[in-house]
Amino acid sequence: MAKNLNLFFDRDGSPRARGPASEKILMTFLETDVQGSDHLCHDLLEDLTAVESGAVESREFIGNAHAVTISSSGITIDCLAQQDAEDAQDGKANAADPASADTHTTNAEDPTKQDRTNQEQTKYANAEHQYATGLKHFREVLEDWEAFILDDQSPA
Repeated sequence: MAKNLNLFFDRDGSPRARGPASEKILMTFLETDVQGSDHLCHDLLEDLTAVESGAVESREFIGNAHAVTISSSGITIDCLAQQDAEDAQDGKANAADPASADTHTTNAEDPTKQDRTNQEQTKYANAEHQYATGLKHFREVLEDWEAFILDDQSPA
């Protein structure tokens, strides 16, 4: 069982997940992409097993709002909806102000300084749009979510 994971149904009967702030993307993935589908949980667990056993090198799942990559080095969840919205917003800003379109300037004094700044910005942006974890933790969370969903679907 995953630690610090709170699974519940809201007033509308939709499954919800709450956990540490560092796992917000994982919780949102469960709510928006997996939702109440025990079949999707099962498919993701099969993909995870295939990667763990070495039968395949990696598997990928693209859902409503996230893309999940499962590989032997771990799980990566990319938040697609947030990136799409920000990309659209950036496009509007660049169209409104052509000077803002050139974000790759160089620094004549220290050309590596701009590269470091770009890397830092990319790292910060990835933290807001990307989540990574180990195979074991992802399995535990999926198993908990699947049990939670199946428990709700069983006759009372």
